Amino acid sequence: MIGFNLNKAKRHFTEELGRGFTQREAEQLMRILLEDLFDIDQKRQLMEPKLRIDELQYAQLEQAVKQLLEGVPVQYVTGRAWFDGLLLHVDESVLIPRPETEELVQKISEVLPNDRPIRIWDIGTGSGCIAVALAKRFPLAEVKAFDVSAQALATASRNAEYNKVQVEFVCDDVLHPQSESWLHPVDLVVSNPPYIRESEKAAMERNVLEHEPHSALFVPDDDPLLFYRQILKLAKPQLHPDGAVWFEINEAMGEAMLQLAREMGFEAVLHEDYLGKPRFASFTNFL
Repeated sequence: MIGFNLNKAKRHFTEELGRGFTQREAEQLMRILLEDLFDIDQKRQLMEPKLRIDELQYAQLEQAVKQLLEGVPVQYVTGRAWFDGLLLHVDESVLIPRPETEELVQKISEVLPNDRPIRIWDIGTGSGCIAVALAKRFPLAEVKAFDVSAQALATASRNAEYNKVQVEFVCDDVLHPQSESWLHPVDLVVSNPPYIRESEKAAMERNVLEHEPHSALFVPDDDPLLFYRQILKLAKPQLHPDGAVWFEINEAMGEAMLQLAREMGFEAVLHEDYLGKPRFASFTNFL
């Protein structure tokens, strides 16, 4: 095979990445690039020490390293992200799935019945990570996923198909709902809506600000609970008496979320993430 020795190419590009990352970060990024772009994992590298890559692959690595040094997140460079053990396709129309959102799925899964059909809404689905993961975990569930972005829904639909689950995708604006899908009974409503206040932008990393969709991240300072309030308003008349609404939330807004629950006739509980921060809230209807 004519081309480039993989180990030499790997050393070269790791050194290149060292111009913008620590040695450890550069090595980790190279591992991800080789696995996600070419399905070459570390085990294969050890088993095939003379492994070579062709000119096209070398050029792909060159372009990927350039993008990484320009601040593009590695998930957008490779077009792949892992979530709850599932491989997802991602692009700049959707947020990159976070570990905190995996925790949200795990916490819901601990309390959700798996022995009967249930109806689930995922609002602001983005990549479809929550909807797809829950559909995978609960094969009896009827899952609907809503988003205002047709491009995001195309990505989410691709992820559902790739992971062999059934999800109904609905293009609608939760702030100005038009779809009749909101009029159907539901057992679980889940959402990771925009919750970062505009004033918090300054503390965010450049690669997030420059590449991830702002519409999925930010809310006005004067109404940071905008999406939560609207989702609860839509969910309340349709929610099964034993149902629940689960949110990922801004860690600074826990008390405000509890106040919102009281105002809207819900009982709410805050749940901590793996760092001990109030990152999730569950709402149940008062009868």
